Amino acid sequence: MKPVRTALISGLVLVSVVSLLTGVERNVEKTEADSKPIKLTGIFDPYECRDTNVTNAVVMKPQPKCGECHASAVLSPNAQLPRLELTVAHGRTTNSWVFTGQPKDGQIVFEKGKFHMTYSDGCLKGAYKGKMNARIELKAEK
Repeated sequence: MKPVRTALISGLVLVSVVSLLTGVERNVEKTEADSKPIKLTGIFDPYECRDTNVTNAVVMKPQPKCGECHASAVLSPNAQLPRLELTVAHGRTTNSWVFTGQPKDGQIVFEKGKFHMTYSDGCLKGAYKGKMNARIELKAEK
């Protein structure tokens, strides 16, 4: 009776170890997929700018459309500290910023200085409020 019991216990231990290892392997694959950088492209659309002719007050005037600035970003969706690298090309100038996000209610919120953006469902939307006001809208590349 003892050899049968030993074989049964050994078999259960072996099955437990194998299922544990395959579970770890699946989690590693899922983590690698979750942390893969996401490329985003879209617009940085200035719609208002400060009127520099007014000296005693800040007045926003409509920005004439000279064309929406090209914007791109790379999102590294690390679960603890998501990171966003935003690049905006306007004319001969290119500006770039790096943001650290905070996961909140199924979204990732990026706030820094005059920027406020939210990433959800493959879309990054937000605004820039400074010497000019701009709308930001980027979508994940397929």
